[in-house]
Amino acid sequence: MLVIPSIYLWSAGSAAVAFVGMLIAHRVVKPVDLSQHQPSLDATLNIVGTLVSILLGLLVAASLNSYQALETEVDTEATCVSEICRLSFGLPIAEQRQILKTCLDYCDFVINREWPEMATGGYSQKAFVVYASLLKTIVTFQPTTNGESNIQNALINSIQTLGDHRRGRILWLHNNWTKHLMPVLIMCSMIVLIFAYLYVKRGAVVLHGFLICFVASALGANLGLIHVLNHPFSGDWAIQPIGFEYNQQLIKRFTDVR
Repeated sequence: MLVIPSIYLWSAGSAAVAFVGMLIAHRVVKPVDLSQHQPSLDATLNIVGTLVSILLGLLVAASLNSYQALETEVDTEATCVSEICRLSFGLPIAEQRQILKTCLDYCDFVINREWPEMATGGYSQKAFVVYASLLKTIVTFQPTTNGESNIQNALINSIQTLGDHRRGRILWLHNNWTKHLMPVLIMCSMIVLIFAYLYVKRGAVVLHGFLICFVASALGANLGLIHVLNHPFSGDWAIQPIGFEYNQQLIKRFTDVR
């Protein structure tokens, strides 16, 4: 089954809506005397278009930076789990097996329970309980040698970093700035289209329609891009728990922990 990326849907939908609006404008709006008013229309449209394009450009760049930062947070969290697994081989067998088993459980809960819930704005309490259990195992371990003491210090650093990045990932779910800003962006885009409608000229419906559709497609693509980037756990560009899946495979492959 062919799945059309949502950005193309935003672009095509915007073009369709703008084209219908253009047809209505041609029927309802009295043609503007372009020979008299075009200089003022051009100047105003240039100002408004520039402001909207700068706003969209800044927001797309900010959304992309936030998306990439979140990807880094997820990868770092998975890397910390991997570091904890590797460092556990310097501990006694009982503690080593407990840490490996807890890391495996954490990856399993994150992949199979937490990630589907994050797509709808939630997270797994059980995954947090497993993280807390791993933290308790590490900080309550009583080292008997200098080597074990050094390993425990490294484990504490890793579990703290894991917790920080997990917290950042969860807090992202409560980021609502897009919901408040999207209506403003849509309003600004509509203003640009309304200005474009004023260039009504009888007998030039086809050309005017093409130009309107091109403008609306560009605006819709930018709005769709901002929407996709600010829904990083759902949609076309959803971040996947690849690092946790890789950790899960390695633990099962190179240890007897299940």
